[in-house]
Amino acid sequence: MSEIIKREDLNIQPSAGILSVFSRLNYKPWYAIGEFVDNSTASFFGHQATLKFYRINKMRVSVEYDAYKNTLTIIDDAFGMEIDDFKRAVLMDQEPDHLNGRNEFGMGLKTAASWFGNVWSVESTQLGSYNRYYAKVDIPKLKREGLNSTEIITSTANKFEHGTTIIISDITKKIDSASTKTKIEELLSSMYRRDIKNGEVEIFFNGKRLFFEPYEILTFRNNEWKRDVDFTFKFGEKDYHVTGFVGIMAKGSFPKAGFALFRYNRVIMGGFDENYKPKEIFVQAQSQISLKLFGELNMEDFPVNQAKDGFVWDDGLEETFIENLKKNIKDYIEIAKLSKDDRAKEEEINQSSSDETESKVAPLFEGTVLDDEDSVIKQVEQNPFLSSLAKKYKEEQKEIEETAPEAVSKVRNYPIQLDAVTTRTFKVCWKITSNDKWIDYNPETYEIFININHPFFKPYSRDPDFKNVLESFVVSFICAEELAKNASLSEGEEGKYILPSVFRNKMNLILKKLSENKKD
Repeated sequence: MSEIIKREDLNIQPSAGILSVFSRLNYKPWYAIGEFVDNSTASFFGHQATLKFYRINKMRVSVEYDAYKNTLTIIDDAFGMEIDDFKRAVLMDQEPDHLNGRNEFGMGLKTAASWFGNVWSVESTQLGSYNRYYAKVDIPKLKREGLNSTEIITSTANKFEHGTTIIISDITKKIDSASTKTKIEELLSSMYRRDIKNGEVEIFFNGKRLFFEPYEILTFRNNEWKRDVDFTFKFGEKDYHVTGFVGIMAKGSFPKAGFALFRYNRVIMGGFDENYKPKEIFVQAQSQISLKLFGELNMEDFPVNQAKDGFVWDDGLEETFIENLKKNIKDYIEIAKLSKDDRAKEEEINQSSSDETESKVAPLFEGTVLDDEDSVIKQVEQNPFLSSLAKKYKEEQKEIEETAPEAVSKVRNYPIQLDAVTTRTFKVCWKITSNDKWIDYNPETYEIFININHPFFKPYSRDPDFKNVLESFVVSFICAEELAKNASLSEGEEGKYILPSVFRNKMNLILKKLSENKKD
């Protein structure tokens, strides 16, 4: 049994009237409770080396709300506090020793406890210490009697004891409703998901241990849609570094979708139905993107508000962050736009029609020499206008090479004899995309991508006969390009160029030969 060995008064200036003002802060119960968990976990992580020396590898924090007694109790078995830290925890104007942690403001205990109720007490003993400290703050009594001090009672403790207990009574912010309790469970488990996942922290609410279930990731186009994010941007005179990951859920959920924004491995913004969803990325509240896109982003360089439920970025920092984030996850935004039906249609394209199209299109080109000497047009004289067209053509080809999308259907190989000595194997596949290009072609690898989701072709995209004709035409189109490049090259101001009429003539020739093959 502990023995009281000392009593002393602690001046808690400013006056107790300031404490009563905290009850009007715009807290939410889960964020207020988070202040206590922040202090507990900061105590644990800040002294892990010492705790591990005593073979203590994890901690527990328990939050208990008793509606009958009208109390809220928070108990942890973290490192605990010696007298200097204990006084800082109670005093109004004292910062913690370390400002780069979860309890960086040193105000959480006072503000959250005073927000929840009129009377609160703190008791703590540090691992290895023989002292236990206790203080009680009775706000109505302090105001009524005009007091500016509270008593700290020091008693004896076993040196192997460690941890802190906070009891708040005369609760003014009730959490009786089932929905509020569920919300607290959901958001605390989300807020400290990383601590819970690594097994070092156990959090209990009303006796129930909290867990966070990771989301199932979408598998599509032979790819699991989750990847790391790592980018830096400058705002003002400072660099802001953002890391984390972005993903797409296999089973969409509006409350789960969106970004959880972390600082020091603790969620600042995010959680079930509370995730960060800027309209510049998620568009509308009920969009496909708002149903599936999610991620976790680390924001250590960003300033947070005192309640640690948001960032201080109204000066344009948020807009700059969104702009850079959107640029870095553009591919995931495009995939998240696709509905379940859209993905199913794409899979249908991949599985059902590719073989049939290949069987009908390939014979049209087989054994046919598409070019002959009579179709070769003489080189033309230098022409600045045609030279500029050639330059634009080169730029467009470079853009296509850099942005060629991945194949989304089976790749079909067409070995085609362009002329007496040249055979090319063209690789063709279909894709569904929101861009306006109906053909992408990589002339280095002879890969042809046909966008059957193009607005002009989309109404016919499920018709196998149409797809056969479209694929034949596209392959002919690309062959005409290849033949035109070889048939009519002339030196201009910017280099070699292709006479436009050559392409038209080549296309006419190829289609004529294919029609003859079809009759056969």
